[in-house]
Amino acid sequence: MSALALVKDPNYNQESYTDTIETPLGPIPRHFDEFWTSKQRQMNSLHYANSYRGCYKPELPEYFISRFTNEGDVVADPFGGRGTTILQAALMNRIGFSNDINPLSEILAYPKVNPVTIEEIAKRLERIDLSKDVDFSKEEDMSMFYHKDTYKELLNLRNYLKKHRDDVDRFIEITAISRLHGHSNGFFSTYSFPQFSVPKSSQEKINRTRGLEPEYRDVKSRILKKAKVSLKSGGIEALRKIGKLHKFTTCDSRNLKGWKDESVDLVVTSPPFLNQVDYVTDNWIENWFCGIPQSTVEDGIVQTPDLHIWTDFISNTLSELHRVLKKDGLLAMEVGEVKYQGSILNLDEILVSLTCSKKYNMKEFRVKEIFVQSQQFTKLANCFRVKNNEMGTNTHRIVLMEKI
Repeated sequence: MSALALVKDPNYNQESYTDTIETPLGPIPRHFDEFWTSKQRQMNSLHYANSYRGCYKPELPEYFISRFTNEGDVVADPFGGRGTTILQAALMNRIGFSNDINPLSEILAYPKVNPVTIEEIAKRLERIDLSKDVDFSKEEDMSMFYHKDTYKELLNLRNYLKKHRDDVDRFIEITAISRLHGHSNGFFSTYSFPQFSVPKSSQEKINRTRGLEPEYRDVKSRILKKAKVSLKSGGIEALRKIGKLHKFTTCDSRNLKGWKDESVDLVVTSPPFLNQVDYVTDNWIENWFCGIPQSTVEDGIVQTPDLHIWTDFISNTLSELHRVLKKDGLLAMEVGEVKYQGSILNLDEILVSLTCSKKYNMKEFRVKEIFVQSQQFTKLANCFRVKNNEMGTNTHRIVLMEKI
């Protein structure tokens, strides 16, 4: 493997070092450093078209894609989320395979690798009638989030998108999703959190505390404004060309239907960290807008406080990834450290143990090394009172494995 090329933020002074995890199969080096910048929004603007809980920065997949693949290679993510890995793959002229158990993932990821022009979006918005009468008695009560007239426009847009699914419509859809809730006038809702959907009762409390009543927010103008920001990096034609080769599936990571044997060069992914993020509750407004039943997500996502259940789930996922990876293919799996039964548990060490156990994944993968990305938290983490290296998941721990 080539030597590490470290990207150092001049404002970050943590000393870099390497320790070793001793295993029955030999020592594994674990590198601590800042391998990519902690600065925000440094990559292609499409990466920031949507917020999504539990996602990693695009610099993470870029780091591994640039070092371990060539143009035209296949880069895959079985826990696709908002599509960070496959978008970065497309930007680097690699073919992306993306999967997620939640249908929301394809809705968010597909338009980013099949973008359209702002002119196409503007023309399409002009044609869509958002003024049709709506029978609110048959709809979800969202009065704590939206003014009645804003809500009518949203319902008309949602009904239109059920029947219209070309690439322009789909880009309008993800842009509308990005505006569903947030803390500024650029969102459709009154003051709320942009990163996750708060429960109705919590929004009502926010409204009472701040003395708020939802005001009218024009839907079309906000979609157009956000779309311009998302598309400002350009390169639309090149993205669309490679994006047409991308594969999207919606299934369990333990059974990647439609992924052929030995078809993938590199996997860059991040599974759920036990139950550290509630992917069902945190995306309930997005799922509602897209018509995704909550039961569909609840029944599929494995988010559990039980380490044994999580370990079995990850082990079975690893076996499926072994099937789809080419000979000597690589897997970069990002995990973290979590609080478990009163102490801190480093999930990278759990992954290593799986590859050394006859019961689990011995003879499927060989761990080459581990990268621990430590960096100062941004204002979002500080809002949740997460202190560096003191509580919660504070580092990215990427276990790099080679298929045996």
